Amino acid sequence: MIEPTNRLLEISKRYNSKFTFFVDTGMLVRGGEIEAFSSDLRILREQLKGWDNDGHETGLHIHPHWEDAKWNDGWKFDLSRYKLSDFNSEGVSLIFDEYYKVLQSYVNQEIISYRAGGWCIQPFKDIQESMKRNALNIESSVFPGGKNTNRPYYYDFTKVPNKDHWRFSDNVCVENDQGVFTQFPISSQVYHPLFFWRLFVLGRLKPSKHKPIGNGFPAKGGGSKKDFLLKKNLLCVSADGYFVTQIEKAINKAVKRGDKNLVVIGHPKACTPFSLNYLDKLLNKVSKKHEIVCLKDLEK
Repeated sequence: MIEPTNRLLEISKRYNSKFTFFVDTGMLVRGGEIEAFSSDLRILREQLKGWDNDGHETGLHIHPHWEDAKWNDGWKFDLSRYKLSDFNSEGVSLIFDEYYKVLQSYVNQEIISYRAGGWCIQPFKDIQESMKRNALNIESSVFPGGKNTNRPYYYDFTKVPNKDHWRFSDNVCVENDQGVFTQFPISSQVYHPLFFWRLFVLGRLKPSKHKPIGNGFPAKGGGSKKDFLLKKNLLCVSADGYFVTQIEKAINKAVKRGDKNLVVIGHPKACTPFSLNYLDKLLNKVSKKHEIVCLKDLEK
């Protein structure tokens, strides 16, 4: 992830753009316990400090399966406790507080944003108390219309306000003007099978351009290759791989709807040479009309 993140930071400087980096903090916590990971951890610490000093935002991102991760010449994961709802209330509090404290120690700017690992923000009750206790008031896990109840995932965003942001209290999908939290949902749209056929063919014809730079991979349960190639799927608007080609389309739709905000997700581990080059050209174009800012700046 280090190399593609550096590329993203280089691109941001060219167009005076600011990003919110949701750091998978379990990696920092568990990595601090492993001597063999210490050199990577030093690089990560310098990278976080660098983007913090440059004005980018650091957000808390929790994949609690790090609690069960083992090191054996690389990380080995047990996904039986993939989301915070797989832990009891006390466990959620302990994990959240520790991860927040560790991440805040890496940066000077105050951390106020949260994104749940795997979009698994529901049920929100225990997370709600942890966010209040640590003064995190921005949440950005919801993508309208999204739903996945296949283990290890669980989220259902099929009924959310038709807005680019809303305040809420104890349910991320229900607007409450008196709520202490603000939801900035990740933009979503329908992807047709033809999109995935193009991606499939390009990956075979030009693997050097479309192979991810990182070696990470998502947890199984998010949809099969057959599903993508045979039917429509509602997914996040994303800067990952070939998905980057759909961002401008999403921007145009948001402008037509009159939305002021558009949140695009991305994973450095899923960056490809194609996506980074495409994003570079895209920001050159859209930054002339729109501001690319951190989530915390949207609250101002």
